[in-house]
Amino acid sequence: MVKLFFGRFITNRGRTSIKDEILQLQIKHEIEIRLKAVNTSAISREAGRVSEILVTDAFVKRFNEELKLLGASKVSVELIKTKTTFGKAQHKIQLHGLNPQHNRSRAMSVLSEGEQRIVSLAAFLADVISKPNSAPFIFDDPISSLDQTYEENTAKRLVDLSADRQVIVFTHRLSLLGHLIEKGNAEYRHIRREPWGCGEHSELPIFAKKPINAVKDLRNSKLSAARKALEQDGYDSYYPLAKAICSDFRILLERIVENELLADVVARHRRAVNTKGKIHKLAKITTEDCDLIDQLMGNFSDYEHSQSSESPVDIPEPDELHDALTLIIEWHEAFSKRREEM
Repeated sequence: MVKLFFGRFITNRGRTSIKDEILQLQIKHEIEIRLKAVNTSAISREAGRVSEILVTDAFVKRFNEELKLLGASKVSVELIKTKTTFGKAQHKIQLHGLNPQHNRSRAMSVLSEGEQRIVSLAAFLADVISKPNSAPFIFDDPISSLDQTYEENTAKRLVDLSADRQVIVFTHRLSLLGHLIEKGNAEYRHIRREPWGCGEHSELPIFAKKPINAVKDLRNSKLSAARKALEQDGYDSYYPLAKAICSDFRILLERIVENELLADVVARHRRAVNTKGKIHKLAKITTEDCDLIDQLMGNFSDYEHSQSSESPVDIPEPDELHDALTLIIEWHEAFSKRREEM
């Protein structure tokens, strides 16, 4: 019997090609499945969900806390999550309760320059303080455009931050330096400009020092230099140095009245009257204290004003200056002890 077969015969070579094609299709299918599994859209959605729970809520809480610490809790802004890109959540600051599409231009027109700065500082701190590292903070004039309340709160916040990491502040505002020294006993360096360039170290300006320490510097350093100039080069060399000491001492007496005699309850260029923990110290002021300050203020006021050429006021001799400076230093020591006895 003869059997007939209809159809194509598949050679060994053709069979191999078909197997290779099937294998390639299987590999392609597996790749497509894996690509779908790692699709960034899915990751972004999941990351957005997780960040909403673990990141955004915590970030918003830190941001609001920083606003409160910086004295800006009444500024009507809020931090919201906008979108998630490549698994990273993005946030923005907007005015509370306004249409998001108008927020950008509206925020710039509603918030003052100082408020914009304080809000930006709050957002920055809310972001970085959550990081696990303790890298130092460097601020360049962080209080520019800020009023006195924001300035004082910012200084306190920087001092608090310095407990956990190094904080470096560049500023030309002596008021900020005073706050940092008062609230955190900050170390400081004064950098000045010279004809040959910038960045030269120099002595801290007298207005930025604690007044009684500045008086000690006048007696121990500047007066010694003035005395040496008198002994070596005569009165003409001594005069400008001694006159500068008299002028500085007169200014420091005013600050001693504010900082020491009045216990910093009131101060020029500060709106607030600080009584908490201080006002009881005023009870230790005596008539003798007032008489001494009045006497020294009167004696050294003449060097701050123009004088008649017919009746000029003579510059004190070195010993007279030494006695006056020593008198206020010794008074301060006795007054401080008397105040601590309360």
